[in-house]
Amino acid sequence: MATSVWTGTISFGLVSIPVKLFSATTSHDISFNLLHRECKGRINLQNFCPTCEQVVERSNLVKGYQYEPNQYVFVEDDDFKSVKPEASSNLEILQFINSSEVDPIYYEKTYYLNPAAEGSEKPFALLTRAMEETGRAAVGKLVMRNKEYLALVRPNSTKDGLIVHFMLHADEIRETESTPLKDLKLKDKELDLAKQLVENLTEPFDATQFTDEYITKLDEMLQAKISGRTLKVIQPKAKPKNLDLMDALRKSVMATKKGAARAVNEDRPALKKIK
Repeated sequence: MATSVWTGTISFGLVSIPVKLFSATTSHDISFNLLHRECKGRINLQNFCPTCEQVVERSNLVKGYQYEPNQYVFVEDDDFKSVKPEASSNLEILQFINSSEVDPIYYEKTYYLNPAAEGSEKPFALLTRAMEETGRAAVGKLVMRNKEYLALVRPNSTKDGLIVHFMLHADEIRETESTPLKDLKLKDKELDLAKQLVENLTEPFDATQFTDEYITKLDEMLQAKISGRTLKVIQPKAKPKNLDLMDALRKSVMATKKGAARAVNEDRPALKKIK
């Protein structure tokens, strides 16, 4: 059973609901260690001071903030304590918004929000249903592990309950450096074909159809090494180069009309087991 990462209350107006927060995502990354090739011994990284040319014990380490090149100020534990946010077990809703108003670029980490105590199910369901039927999401703040988070709460579109997205703040989003596109003149025929191609490739979204192919192949390679097998990489077929945009659009539209849309994504590298 999953362990909650935060327990508290969600409040809006004078209504408070006991809730628990559960991580909704997990990483599939594969981690590695550095080994000595000769003996397979695992390498331990040490805190080395190049100025004193010696390894420094952890007890002699202090955090420093660089305010100019090679200029630092020490930041002690008491300094952090003086500015840390006040501990709170409350996720206070500050306002409700239309769900479409927030660009997904602001989403940083996703959690499930569930009722936490007997008797809290009804007010929790009431809040969920009200948000579903009004098409609203909620913006609030909570403090967890000495850090304040901006949170967006919305109904779970695939299951019962609520989803919480920890969000980036506006000053954490970089400005795009891309060339402005609104002033580019597009040919009507090109745009019509592009829109038709989009429509031909439009399908209901099913997240289970998509996997991290690199992680899958990396795991297959590792399992083969463990069991003493070898794997051969099968290279994808080279796609014909076509520099004419209209020709490429026409051929793509015709291919997708004939039910061959999947062929666009099928020519990818594969690993073949060699016994």
